[in-house]
Amino acid sequence: MSVRKSTNSGTMSSPAAQLVLPHIAQMAGYVPGEQLAGDSIVKLNTNENPYPPSRKVRDAIAAACEDLVLYPDPSAREVRECVADLYGVDADGVLVGNGSDELLSVLVRATTASGQGIAYPVPTYSLYDTLTALQGARAIRIPFGPDYSLPAELAAADARLFFLCNPNAPSGTILPRADLETFADRRSDAVVVIDEAYVDFADESAVGLVERSPNVVVLRTLSKSYSLAGLRVGLALTSVGLARQLHKVRDSYNVSRIAQAGALAALKDQAAMRAHVDQVRATRTRLSVGLREMGFTVLESQANFVLAQRPGEDASGLAERLRDRRILVRYFPDLPESLRISVGTDGEIDALLKALAEILSAART
Repeated sequence: MSVRKSTNSGTMSSPAAQLVLPHIAQMAGYVPGEQLAGDSIVKLNTNENPYPPSRKVRDAIAAACEDLVLYPDPSAREVRECVADLYGVDADGVLVGNGSDELLSVLVRATTASGQGIAYPVPTYSLYDTLTALQGARAIRIPFGPDYSLPAELAAADARLFFLCNPNAPSGTILPRADLETFADRRSDAVVVIDEAYVDFADESAVGLVERSPNVVVLRTLSKSYSLAGLRVGLALTSVGLARQLHKVRDSYNVSRIAQAGALAALKDQAAMRAHVDQVRATRTRLSVGLREMGFTVLESQANFVLAQRPGEDASGLAERLRDRRILVRYFPDLPESLRISVGTDGEIDALLKALAEILSAART
């Protein structure tokens, strides 16, 4: 496998580059995980849920197809009210987006002008870099320490906006709610975004901070725990005042009728979601144990993936050999000793562990 890196799609001297803003021509775009077509692929590189969504979701989507001649509710009112009931927040403080990625973009555009700072600890979700560059803002990237605790220097950053991915990607580690509360209080002059894309797989959420800290935004997604990555629905929970400002930036009719119907059905079927989450958590434990038995260092994950490290070794070769066997994992050039491995079904994890054992055994002979 040739590792796909984020590269410049053009230079300032190319004809196409002359047609866009200079900072757009110079930046690298976001590179998502590889999507291979075909059967018999063990896909453990994009943190999708391996189990299907609730049957109620599919029924709701089918019913919504009868009304596609009509625009969707522009604010997704029913979804917002369901979220408010579920998490104990004000529905007027909830935004629904075309995935949480759109809501991240809304936050950047609403809060930060060109040249101003956006701060976050790294390594983390690489879309933060892309959105910062698109806005012409300054990325203030504060390195995590080995334990992935909140860097002390972060609170002093000259930033209008902070991103805290929690649980963090790609490490799977989580920051204690008390630390997040202290940070939000200290930086009450800025918007603090707690990106909880993977929190349903974790032991603790920071959603309670929304009611006490008007500068906090908690992001959720239905892509992971609800098995709806293909539907593209994200949620932002924040104070009513801040939500009113963010609605000005959100695209009109940004969430389709089909997506709203599916999201509402998914949110109402908590039992189906929890059953799949419990299975993923159990398989995550088995995956971590199996990797450690083969000599990997595996961080304690609170997400639906693990970060497996081979200290002193470049893991890109392992990723290539797995791909040759039609097993996809995520390799990041910035973390050359590591592979991020999504938690799949038990059968998929069996296939992965068997392939890794064979590859490592062959390398020793």
